[in-house]
Amino acid sequence: MKPFIASLLLGSALLATPAFAADQLQVQDPWVRAGPPVAQALAGYMTLQNAGSRELKVVGASSPNFSKVEIHETVQQDGKSLMRPKPQFAVAPGASIQMTPGGMHIMLIGPKNPLQPKDQITITLKFADGTEQAITAEVRAGSGVKKEKPPAGKDEMHEHHH
Repeated sequence: MKPFIASLLLGSALLATPAFAADQLQVQDPWVRAGPPVAQALAGYMTLQNAGSRELKVVGASSPNFSKVEIHETVQQDGKSLMRPKPQFAVAPGASIQMTPGGMHIMLIGPKNPLQPKDQITITLKFADGTEQAITAEVRAGSGVKKEKPPAGKDEMHEHHH
């Protein structure tokens, strides 16, 4: 009888456990664009996918590698690109949000140490329900797109034909 009661208690405890925001979020390809050694701000990008059934509200971010972290979005106004802080944003159930150059991104301000391509940094997303999710992002040069090496013996200049 004791195993039966224990399984009932465990089952009801599992049913009563709410799904936390950090448990619902899937993060794909997090990266930070490398800058010159004197850069005082860098930008981070990733795709956030809500795999849960409730809206996720991201209300901030932090990083031990930077003095300050903000979420920004680039908007067009009067023919100019402007960067504005975005204090929070929501990801609907089953939806995804792409943080990309020229769009929404993580602004990493005041690096505590110079960063080089291939370095790994931690960015922690903070949710409205009080949970957090730490993400490891790779520092990448240029556009941040990972390029495949051409097969051995192929000349990179002649790989792409029109």
